Amino acid sequence: CVLTDEQQEVFERLARHCNKFAKLIPMSFVLGFYVTQAFQRWWGQYTSFPLPDNLMMVVSGNVHGTDERGRLLRRTLMRYANLSSVLILRSISTRVRKRFQTLEDIVEA
Repeated sequence: CVLTDEQQEVFERLARHCNKFAKLIPMSFVLGFYVTQAFQRWWGQYTSFPLPDNLMMVVSGNVHGTDERGRLLRRTLMRYANLSSVLILRSISTRVRKRFQTLEDIVEA
């Protein structure tokens, strides 16, 4: 990439301006702040959705019936819970995104 003389001059002025203030705020502080914010955002997403096994215990304790209807209802509720977990995990995990690339992959599984 070749810069014109005017672009080079603007870049140099910007570099000098940034260099003037670089000593006021250490770069390690800025980097640490950024990493902390990124990790907190990811951890907040990870911990905000309910785990299917905890929900399964609630469903099995509250959806009664030993007949076919009760069994199908519990099974359907858990399928929806697993589906919601997969949809959430697809947005924060590259491994899950690779495993379930399309909605057809989820339906097939």
